Amino acid sequence: MNLSPFGKKSFVGIDLGHHTIKVLQIERTSSGWEIERLAVAPTPPDSIKESVVIDPAAVGAAIKQLMREYHISATSCMIAVAGASVVVRTVRIPRMPETTLRKSIKYEASRYVPSSVEDSYIEFEILGETEEGQMDVLIVAAARDVLESRVKACEAAGLEVEAVDVEPFAAFRAIVESDSRTDWIDNTIAFVDLGASTTNISVIHKGVFAMTRSIPLGSQSLTEALKSYFKLTPEDAESGKSQLNLTELLEDADKDNPPLRVVQPQVDDLIRELRRSLNYYQSQQTDNADAKNVSLIILSGGGAKMAGLAEYVSHKLGISAQASGVLDNPRFSLSGLSDSDRGLDIAVASGLAMRVYGKAA
Repeated sequence: MNLSPFGKKSFVGIDLGHHTIKVLQIERTSSGWEIERLAVAPTPPDSIKESVVIDPAAVGAAIKQLMREYHISATSCMIAVAGASVVVRTVRIPRMPETTLRKSIKYEASRYVPSSVEDSYIEFEILGETEEGQMDVLIVAAARDVLESRVKACEAAGLEVEAVDVEPFAAFRAIVESDSRTDWIDNTIAFVDLGASTTNISVIHKGVFAMTRSIPLGSQSLTEALKSYFKLTPEDAESGKSQLNLTELLEDADKDNPPLRVVQPQVDDLIRELRRSLNYYQSQQTDNADAKNVSLIILSGGGAKMAGLAEYVSHKLGISAQASGVLDNPRFSLSGLSDSDRGLDIAVASGLAMRVYGKAA
């Protein structure tokens, strides 16, 4: 904590996406969470690629401008990493003291990290001991270039980075951990955060992340498909996408709806990856498998705004699915929004801003 006599630190959560940058400030209240400031702006063109900030100066300037424009004052920020080079796995290994594991964690992680462990930041948490001299360990690894480039962008904006989280962890904090109305935390769920360029798929068993996958497919691919096929401007393609409803594909298979037919292959590709992830997770369950079957798919992120997506996913996978936004939870409030805005695309930024207050519940 900051012990300076000149006042306490002030924090923002910053979601650095390929499509937009979101800066959010939140205050904990007696009844929940008040989102005091929310600022959103397009990410500078070609400044973030494959989760790496390749132009920290441009992104830093955009953050600075955003905070000035929306009258957000802060000295520190919480950020998150995501992408194919970020690995989250729960593994079972022989029981050992934490000091011993810290010395051998690079070896343990090397089996799961796609890039060199020397080029990655690696953290772990011992979840608990199991039978036969084993223990479960959550391993998190992030490529250095992803993490360090994001820190540089925030420093260019004049902000100190207080902590670096993982995007699915932040979104889970805002959507699931903070919602005491549901039993999601007590079950096995798939949490799907649909961004513009990437989709994070996580399986979480009783509040513990079993695995996370990031696939390079997001809602922008649907916009691009419409734009290319119908020769539209990006704005018209985005507008057209927002008017589609995927349930029409389920209600009448023979009905001719060219725009829906154009985006259907992209949605089916996403569902195929989701199915692969769930199958992989299930193949790793050797004990007590029935208790670990995924019972619900929660969709969040900007891509989850597409009408009928949850119904379409549920139909294709045979698992109940629903979209959930931060503002679906009555514990969250944000003045000045229309009733239709559910906060589907601010889960990561909200979860990051909440982190300074500790546990969400």
